[in-house]
Amino acid sequence: MKTFRWTAYPLASAMLLTALAFVLCHALYIPWPDNYFAWRREFMLLSGVELIMLMSLGMLLGMRPLWLERLWGGLDKLYRLHRRLGIAAGLMLSAHWLLDLSPRWLIQLGLIAPKVRSFHPHVFSWTGLAKQVGEWAAWAVLGLVIIALLRMVPYGFWRKLHKLFAPVYLMGVFHSVILTPTAFWWTPLGWALAVLLLAGIYAALASLRRKVGSLQRHAGTVTAVQALPGNMLEIRCDVPRWPGHQSGQFALLRLDAAEGAHPFTIASAWPGHGELRFVIKALGDYTSGLPGRVQTGSKVMLEGPYGGFTGGVDGRPLSGPQVWVAGGVGVTPFLAWLQSSWQPAGIPVDFFYCVRKASEAAGLDEVRHACQRLGIRLHLLESDHGQRLDVGALPEAADVWFCGPEGLGQSLQRQLASRAVPPRFHHEAFSLR
Repeated sequence: MKTFRWTAYPLASAMLLTALAFVLCHALYIPWPDNYFAWRREFMLLSGVELIMLMSLGMLLGMRPLWLERLWGGLDKLYRLHRRLGIAAGLMLSAHWLLDLSPRWLIQLGLIAPKVRSFHPHVFSWTGLAKQVGEWAAWAVLGLVIIALLRMVPYGFWRKLHKLFAPVYLMGVFHSVILTPTAFWWTPLGWALAVLLLAGIYAALASLRRKVGSLQRHAGTVTAVQALPGNMLEIRCDVPRWPGHQSGQFALLRLDAAEGAHPFTIASAWPGHGELRFVIKALGDYTSGLPGRVQTGSKVMLEGPYGGFTGGVDGRPLSGPQVWVAGGVGVTPFLAWLQSSWQPAGIPVDFFYCVRKASEAAGLDEVRHACQRLGIRLHLLESDHGQRLDVGALPEAADVWFCGPEGLGQSLQRQLASRAVPPRFHHEAFSLR
């Protein structure tokens, strides 16, 4: 029988602990209700507090703070949590809304009597305005969450629409501050809510001013552009103020102000100055059009470095044999690894490089020479010759590092998990949505 591990489900655990804290605060500070409308009021407060907390955390993670990125093990994992917080907020909003609509349904069914209300149509009410603003924000949040989950929506359109979350969040803050009872703010959970709201407001205002990631932005110039086989492009940049990076990290590269930034792995080790290399494969409209738009001397803006796909290069001790798996352009972090001064120090490493054909493999000569120098066993698998990655043939390893197509990574991870002693599986997802 499996036991529940809090660390395995951080979001569910946080929501459950917050709910328990809410109940405890109510038990200590607020009288328990004695009728349906009083119970509804308390549960609406519970769901509303949970909702605005989730939205506040989502706004904070959207700022891409380096300290949180490092704590969470990479920007991809931070954005995965950001996405789950958005889904949880949508579900909590649905519950909050159903509670709001429940009286009219129960009255129609004859289960409760209508509540007598005093109505003053010509008197301005902050409460009435907050309720109206909250309803507008609710429709907007549900629409934005649904659109964010639709992968068929083009990235450029989604990126522009995603900016609406900041003003919608501020509408939610106004709704929450006005409608939250004064007594609640004097509870421990009320203090925590106040801190999260302040953090969320700061993040929303920074987003509106286009300051997200501004501390990690560095201007540079394209110094070389070279077309590579396999519909790939190598871009070299000079970034004078680049703070340095660990081999395997990536940067958000903005070559076109109208398009915005896209994540690309830095395919070179840190040389001690601001010369960086990127190898980009044409996988969509944006990357397919780069050869005609990017030229030597073009200005570029980089944000980063981000990511935790650094293996033993970052100084952490390796605990046993290693297996590296690269699929196509997923070889880029390994190019940086091999270029660094890091040595396996007697630990066996098997490197499986999966390509369509050898003539389209990025940096193949570079990989071969580096593997020979470092004593790494290279296995080149060409799908055009019928060669496929056989998980059963992979040597036993303490760690498997994968970078490549998402489908291949998921299949590899599932098959490795079925082993008697599954290895630790490391990968990085370059989807920011």
